[in-house]
Amino acid sequence: MRVVLVAPGFPTSLDDHHKPFLLDHARALAGAGAEVTVVCPAHPDAPRRHVVGDIEVRRVRFAPRRIEARVALGESYRVFSGLSALWVIPMIARLTLAAARQARRRSGDGAVIHGHWWFPCGLVAVAAAALAGRRSASVVHIHGSDAAVTTNAVHRWLARRVLRRTSAVVTVSEDLQHWASSLVQRRGRRRPRSRADDGAERPPTQSRVSQPLPDIERTVRPSVPLLQVVPMPVGVDRLGPATPTPADGPVVALGRLMAEKGFDVLIEAVALMPPSERPELAIVGDGPDRVLLEALALRRDVNATFTGAVAPGEVGEWYRRARLVCVPSRREGFGMITAEALAAGRPVVATAVGAAPQFITEGVNGFLAPPDSADALAEALNRALRSDLAVSASLSTAAQAPCSPRAHAAALKDLYSALIGGTHRAVSTEHHVHSK
Repeated sequence: MRVVLVAPGFPTSLDDHHKPFLLDHARALAGAGAEVTVVCPAHPDAPRRHVVGDIEVRRVRFAPRRIEARVALGESYRVFSGLSALWVIPMIARLTLAAARQARRRSGDGAVIHGHWWFPCGLVAVAAAALAGRRSASVVHIHGSDAAVTTNAVHRWLARRVLRRTSAVVTVSEDLQHWASSLVQRRGRRRPRSRADDGAERPPTQSRVSQPLPDIERTVRPSVPLLQVVPMPVGVDRLGPATPTPADGPVVALGRLMAEKGFDVLIEAVALMPPSERPELAIVGDGPDRVLLEALALRRDVNATFTGAVAPGEVGEWYRRARLVCVPSRREGFGMITAEALAAGRPVVATAVGAAPQFITEGVNGFLAPPDSADALAEALNRALRSDLAVSASLSTAAQAPCSPRAHAAALKDLYSALIGGTHRAVSTEHHVHSK
């Protein structure tokens, strides 16, 4: 089976910290027997054609290098604004031609073009599958940031047409599945209620088995695509073995230093604690808000170490140093840091966004807090630091099982086989998010 992955960026090496989960995703599919090629925009530090971790990568030039460099660093939604938005036209055209060409190579058994984020790569996947021929199918993968920027009527109009024309929509969490369902169903039909609609919290699921999603066949028109939830894989090979939790370790937070990750809320939360009880913070990552966050920590008298970006192979060492891991995000599509921390055997204090409520059992392997509230996060941190939270090896293994590379690849290969076999209506819409 040939799989062409289309993404706005892809790691340039095994040590590249930018979007390592996409490399884990590609390697999981390749390990399950798929013939995987990645098509993505050019990167100033990478050749046009190369191999990363046994994955063939084709990088497409489309603009001046300064524009390509910003896109490669994950700033697509900032780059494509104002007059710079004109560069999206050659990018989509070049990526579409490249993806269609790759899909036609040795595709006797059919090919799947899998676009990550509905725009621009989901649009590319749909167009490339049409060019590649009837033995090709398209998949659009929703991660969260693409849903967050779909804020006006024009965005929703385009997103609706992309999602309705793809063969299948894959999302990384149940909330995003409901968001996608709201776009592809007929007007006037009742759709599944989402937390995003009115801010209301849905009650947590009580069982540890997958729960069936709403019957999509009855809520959308017959021609809509299949919708399925498949979490991204946890790169367990990069985490190393779980070790005992150090009693004097820092509270570790990892991620790109930008507003949506909520590191400013974490610093404010620690500042609310009595000075003698404030934990040491280790903030692992880099990004546009680093200087502002360092100044905030200094001003609020919070002992915070900023490590800068670290290679994916070094992330496991930071989990092992942690007393607990904090994920203070204002928004997450899924929440890879939460899944990784639990897989590494560390308790987690996280905001109740993305899939965190499905992974965290309060008082057992962590605590939850509402997003964007320093007071609530401080209370959750206090409870966690005073509790005897010990995430056993068996618990951490169970927590990450639905996100294992094997489970991830198996779910997608079943989907791909159904799509290129012309039987996608028979595929189950049961989701694969691990529930409490």
